[in-house]
Amino acid sequence: MVDDSLQRTDNPDVRAVARRPRRPTGHWVYYLLEEGLLWPCPVHWEWENSYGGWLPFYCSPTLDYISADPSKVVKRPKTSASTTATVARLREVKLQGREEE
Repeated sequence: MVDDSLQRTDNPDVRAVARRPRRPTGHWVYYLLEEGLLWPCPVHWEWENSYGGWLPFYCSPTLDYISADPSKVVKRPKTSASTTATVARLREVKLQGREEE
């Protein structure tokens, strides 16, 4: 026997709801190089309909929330050794980018 409550209805008032993907989990950080200092800025994710996905927003040193480039946001590692290596690598990349300008 089939349960009638699980069958689809042909009612035109029922609309399909587009489900958005899950928000990225974990602790995310955006590293900002300002005046020679590398600032680890915490990130929170917000759904943006115009973008069609989750966008990262970081809290800057001036306590403003600014949207970040999703490709430059880093998931915070669980160990302090890998955190130190990540910070050193990002600092080197950002300093090289500044020298080229």
